[in-house]
Amino acid sequence: MAYVNDKSFSDLQYITADNIHEPKVTAIFATRNGGVSGQTPETRHLHSLNLKFDTDGESNENVSENYKIIASSQGFSLGDVIGLRQGHTDNVLVVDSVAEQSRTFCLLDEVADAVVTNIKGVLLSVRTADCVPILLYDNQNDAIGAIHAGWRGTIAQIGAKAIRRMTELYGTEPANIKAAIGPAVGVCCYDVDVNFYEKFRNQFGDRIDKYFVAPHGSKPHCDLKRINEALLVKAGVQIRNIDVSDLCTACNPKLFYSHRISGEKRGTMASFIGMKKI
Repeated sequence: MAYVNDKSFSDLQYITADNIHEPKVTAIFATRNGGVSGQTPETRHLHSLNLKFDTDGESNENVSENYKIIASSQGFSLGDVIGLRQGHTDNVLVVDSVAEQSRTFCLLDEVADAVVTNIKGVLLSVRTADCVPILLYDNQNDAIGAIHAGWRGTIAQIGAKAIRRMTELYGTEPANIKAAIGPAVGVCCYDVDVNFYEKFRNQFGDRIDKYFVAPHGSKPHCDLKRINEALLVKAGVQIRNIDVSDLCTACNPKLFYSHRISGEKRGTMASFIGMKKI
């Protein structure tokens, strides 16, 4: 993955998923930098690329402008962006049609945490602030997916469910999928209690143990990114086709928003994937 500081778009900073990102496909993970949020002392904690509508202290006009900045930097318009009403579910939505000449951000009606499509010219997005963002691309059938995998979605194997929908709808072979797992809270900072660990062990058995470590006898630390990587492999994605970011959102407060560090007094990032009409 590569860090980009695009000075032609308000010093926009994002991470590219280089195993997917190419001239005809956008696959990026936004940072917290390069937008118009947090311009007053009272909203400084939102500085500057907050991508969650209805954030306390933030105008939705600012959020729309932030999405417009991201979309424009990738050759899309604000009306091309599709977002989800996320709820830590394992629901997967399908975009099978789009409104012509829409000028506003499209928020899908149903609660879901993953979305797939084979339509070119739309920019799928999912929001995170420590949870794991996953982007999928099937270059054989021109199909894409975007996934928000918190710990609940991970236990429910939302990544595998998104892949299954792509297979059912587009003929996707999991072995042909290129996947990117973006910045999220790392094992270094994701300390959890025993009850949390037991939820994973009850679902996956003792093979999950290697993704939990207890440095210096402390509380268990969970490697949620690597668990999702293993679940993608289990679903048929080849390990060589998966790119995993080593960036921890909690370790890098100047680059990312983090719920673990800031609680609710923060902004929210988003990750994007879209196929261009070229």
